[in-house]
This record gives sequence, structure tokens and C-alpha cells, in this order.
Amino acid sequence: MRTLSQILTDANANLDLESTLPVGDELTLRSNYANQAVLDASAIIQFGEFKQEYLGNISTGVTLPLPSNFRELQTNPRLLVGGSWLEWPEIESEEKYEKNPSDRYCYVLGNPAGGYNLVFNNPEANATISVMFQRYPSGMATLSDKCELSDATFVTRKIESYVLYARGDDKFQIAETRAQNVLSNMVSRDSKGTGGQGRDTKAKSSNWNPLG
Repeated sequence: MRTLSQILTDANANLDLESTLPVGDELTLRSNYANQAVLDASAIIQFGEFKQEYLGNISTGVTLPLPSNFRELQTNPRLLVGGSWLEWPEIESEEKYEKNPSDRYCYVLGNPAGGYNLVFNNPEANATISVMFQRYPSGMATLSDKCELSDATFVTRKIESYVLYARGDDKFQIAETRAQNVLSNMVSRDSKGTGGQGRDTKAKSSNWNPLG
């Protein structure tokens, strides 16, 4: 796992031909670019790196407050009922009017600013609940923080793309192609089943060129 410091140094080596950290405003700007790159990647698919389980207990009603880093459900929530995990399928909130009072279902209400709640219909009293969800990236606030993506090269390439675009340099298209190739490989690897089942098709580009 590469740190923000290592990522910025790698990008600087390509952009400015110096294997050193940028300084001043440029350091702040490129650090922001790095975090934006991780956000960009996490918005593409549900990466395993951002999967998290929330274990709770339904004891005070049908509404369960979700963690502050909740983004979306990964799978249908499950409640432990009579020794078995039963699914409460997620629906759109307005679909509840088409359901029977005894049906098992749930829906999410809220927003990132105010927080999210998971609302259950007909939950088992005092049942244990397991919620697999996608969280937002934690972000790299300091130079020693590590990148959460499995391949930090994507972040390096995206920083290069952002900087070259801001400079009006046409080579940003090359950098962006390289970034998308790395992202495609990450998506392919993440699509494998547990234990590495499935096949991995590497993304290729026929117009690769160095940036310098």
C-alpha cells in the first residue's frame, strides 16, 4: 500500500522530472487531486476495498441509523431469526404501498449531509441484523496516509491527468488513457469471485506514450 507521499512523488517524477514532493500550493492542489481520484474510482463500481459490515440489533422500533460513512447497500440486509439469517429485500420507499403488512422488506431514507436510516417492515423483535454496505473512502489527510485502492498507480495517473489538463497540455489525454487502463484492471480483478475464480482480461492501449 502506497502512501500519499509516495504517490505524489511518483506523479512529480513524470510531471516535473523530479522524484521529490511538490511544495506549497502545488502540494495542496495535488493532494486534493489524489483524494478526488479515489472518489472517482469508488463511484465506478462497488469495490471490495469499500465494503463494510454493520452489525446491530433491532430493539427500539423499525428504524436503524446507519454509519456516517454509509454510501449504499451492498446486499440485502439480513436478520438472525430462529438461528437462520433471513433477507429483508431493499425496495424504493414508495413501493411499500404495494406491499402487505406482513412482507419482509426495507428501504433507505436520508442523505449524506443529514445521515441515512434503514427502515424495516415487520422486523423480528430484538433480532441481530447484518448490513453489508459500501462506504465512502476515508481520504488521505496526511502524507503518511495510505491509499485505500488496491492499485495506487491509478491515483498517480489521475494526478498527472488533472495537472496536465489544468496546464492546457494535450498530453493529459495520454495520462487519462493510462489512468483508465489501470482502473479497468482494478475493476476486472475486483470482479473475480472469492478465491480468484473467473478470468481477468487486462485493459490495453495502443497509443501509450511517455508524458515527457
